[in-house]
Amino acid sequence: MGKERISLSINKELLHRLDKEVDHVTIQSRSGAVEKILTKYLSEKKKCVILAGGPPENLDCEGTYRPLLKLKGIPLIEHILAKVREHGFNDIIIVGSKEVLSSIYKLVGETKGDAIIEYIEEKKSLGTAKTLQLAKERIKSTFLFVPCDHYFEINLKDMELYHKQNKSVATLTVYSGTKYAWSKSSIVELEGNKIKTYEENPKVNKTYLTSILIGFAEPEIFDAVPDGEISYSLQEDVFPQLAKEGSLIGYLFAGKWKNIHTKKDLNF
Repeated sequence: MGKERISLSINKELLHRLDKEVDHVTIQSRSGAVEKILTKYLSEKKKCVILAGGPPENLDCEGTYRPLLKLKGIPLIEHILAKVREHGFNDIIIVGSKEVLSSIYKLVGETKGDAIIEYIEEKKSLGTAKTLQLAKERIKSTFLFVPCDHYFEINLKDMELYHKQNKSVATLTVYSGTKYAWSKSSIVELEGNKIKTYEENPKVNKTYLTSILIGFAEPEIFDAVPDGEISYSLQEDVFPQLAKEGSLIGYLFAGKWKNIHTKKDLNF
């Protein structure tokens, strides 16, 4: 990776502390010290990937992309950003088509409060797993992933802690109520807190447990996504495989959420 020369103005006391990091063994210069500190800082920031992939027409709702539909007078993407920021996720990556990203960018830009928002263009739609894979190089530790068209009131801090305590490759939100369920969905079977089976749009529902595409994962999840130009889905390929391997955990949730498909869905 190439380097670029920049000019910085730094407080003298801070510069003195920085010079103490230069040991001429692992760090050869001030520039090296700055680079190491920035790398450490950026890698430790809590990351959230917002999935907005797929053909842009699939997210179109009567001329408006779903993330921009207004719920209680506020665009859905604003609700999502507020929720993830509330729980400390200030390094946000949105992955999607050029058209959808452009519409979101015009609304929220590159920063929101203390959060930095990065946009990654999906040039070809190959499924949710391939959408997520586009953020792979930015992911070095545990991260949150959410869809761009869901409203939710999940305690993300509690869920993150639960994920880390159970040491799984991924933890999915599992809705245990019936109010917001629908006939076509991701149905799971639980054995303890492990997701035993994961079925996308099954012909017959084995349970009333609905998996929501909101969860936490480790970078190892990318090992389950093949490289190359191949169609691959989180719901149809990755999650069922992780369930078979015993690497998928369910986080039970019975609160408020909604997958916004139509303007009618905004009334709940």
